[in-house]
Amino acid sequence: MSVLRSKIALFAATTGLVAGTVALATPASADVISSGSAWFCYHRICLSYHGDGYGGWWTSEAPEWSDLAGQTFRPGIMDGANTDGVGQPVKNAAAWVANGGSQDIYVYVNSRSYGWGAYDVVYPGRMGDLQVTRNNEASYSVNPYS
Repeated sequence: MSVLRSKIALFAATTGLVAGTVALATPASADVISSGSAWFCYHRICLSYHGDGYGGWWTSEAPEWSDLAGQTFRPGIMDGANTDGVGQPVKNAAAWVANGGSQDIYVYVNSRSYGWGAYDVVYPGRMGDLQVTRNNEASYSVNPYS
């Protein structure tokens, strides 16, 4: 085998190994929210009815909320005039999240009693639109459950 073919084969094998490692880092049923600064979320977690933090908000300092059923959105701080979603249930209606705490937060599709399920993880001090769990969230925790 020529030197060029050997180098091409080595490059292809290395590229495949790197791609496989990256694929293992984040499960297909998860997404990472690591952009934007959550400087205005003064709570462990802030959820908003609309993307980009507009509309009604729900906040909590608890490290875990195993079922968001019964919780409702209140007026948010991003746009006090935008009352969309205020009074609406939080469960399965949030589009945006911010992490004002110091630990990763996992926002889950299911409540604890249904096995948590797929999730979005939000790094400390970060915010963004929910991806996997947009309008389909039921719980959150600082603990990564599978």
